[in-house]
Amino acid sequence: MSTFPDTHSIRILFITPYFPPEIGAPQTRIYEQAVRLRSKGHMVSVLTTFPNYPTGIVPKEWKGLWFWKGSEQGVGVYRFWTYVTQNSGFIRRIASQLSFALLACLAASRLPPADVIIVESPPLFNGITAIIVGWMTRAPYVFHVSDLWPEAAIQLGVLKNPILIWLSRRLELLSYRRAMLVLAVTSGIRQAIAKEVGPAKVIMLPNAVDTDFFRPEVDGIDLRKSLGISKEKFLILHAGTLGLAQHIDATLETAAVFQNENSNVHFIFAGDGTEKESLQRKATEMKLSNLSFVAPYPKSCMPQVLKAADCVLVSLRDAPIFRAALPTKLFEAMACARPVVLAAAGEAEDVVRESAGGCCARPGDPKSIHDAILKIQRHPEKAGEMGRQGREYILEKFSRERRVEELLIVLRRFAPEAICPTKSPAENKVKAA
Repeated sequence: MSTFPDTHSIRILFITPYFPPEIGAPQTRIYEQAVRLRSKGHMVSVLTTFPNYPTGIVPKEWKGLWFWKGSEQGVGVYRFWTYVTQNSGFIRRIASQLSFALLACLAASRLPPADVIIVESPPLFNGITAIIVGWMTRAPYVFHVSDLWPEAAIQLGVLKNPILIWLSRRLELLSYRRAMLVLAVTSGIRQAIAKEVGPAKVIMLPNAVDTDFFRPEVDGIDLRKSLGISKEKFLILHAGTLGLAQHIDATLETAAVFQNENSNVHFIFAGDGTEKESLQRKATEMKLSNLSFVAPYPKSCMPQVLKAADCVLVSLRDAPIFRAALPTKLFEAMACARPVVLAAAGEAEDVVRESAGGCCARPGDPKSIHDAILKIQRHPEKAGEMGRQGREYILEKFSRERRVEELLIVLRRFAPEAICPTKSPAENKVKAA
């Protein structure tokens, strides 16, 4: 198979609806990959929309624009208008995702040529973009799969219509088959896709974290003070999306148990999402005074936010689809040497147990989450050791620099030869390794 030589500059195009200044796992991963690839001499572009995640609100400075191009640390960033909505209804979300998928095909015609395209999924509709833009540009695409769709929507009860399920599964399979390569972030996702297209086409490339940015040496005292949390309080942090997948309802029940015990535990939920308003209403109905909902913090503050916490809670709903999940927020907490309480099953649980970086609880079980928190609260020396062991584990297996090197190896191995117009046809011929 043809390959890029190790010294060849590759022209790489990322297509994604998620990109900073938005906050989230895909936004951070794509940005950090793009910047690192550019620093290694590769030409990198990102095709995305205007910031709106997760609220569905485009900031004032971006409103009224149809197309915009700029640069982030040498990475070309191209933004185009799409339909976005604040409504959490299924139909409007689908319309928004489909809008991005189709309009990205038009916007791509205004971009410089690429040797390889990396397309983010979900949303699954981006498979349409990948196929069309790949055909238009004659560039192969890599399909990067962070969650299995439509399976996740089916298991969450969001997608029920049998016709839509059938169509979604056909699109999913077509997207995998047309891709030059499929990248899966967990072994569970890789196994599921490999059943459809064979193992040779699917490579596992787990999420990772910038261990120079997320580090234990930062100071979280001032940020803790800004939250009004005294040093006597035991602060539990949940930072990230507040949606169906996170099952925060169970954590509210856990908070109620601590409140009934007159404990000095306090919960902070820092983030946005489709369930935030309903969770706030439920907390008010339950008369919970030992928790606070705050707006999501910018990425620049996240190490301080994590360091301000006495432990970090990572929660996922107990569904088969989420047993193949590895939340980036777990890696960020461990990189900051924070002990973790994990209320999830599957591969994330394997990471916490193997690293000894925290305590595991049964997902969706308020009493089990309560007991796991108590283990950390009552044994501060052990909690400190958990944090140190978690940090060492992340440095060894989940650093962002290591992952970008692995991505480059994959691209050089699988991507076809890039044609450089400044060289002769003979010089452009690179023999297979």
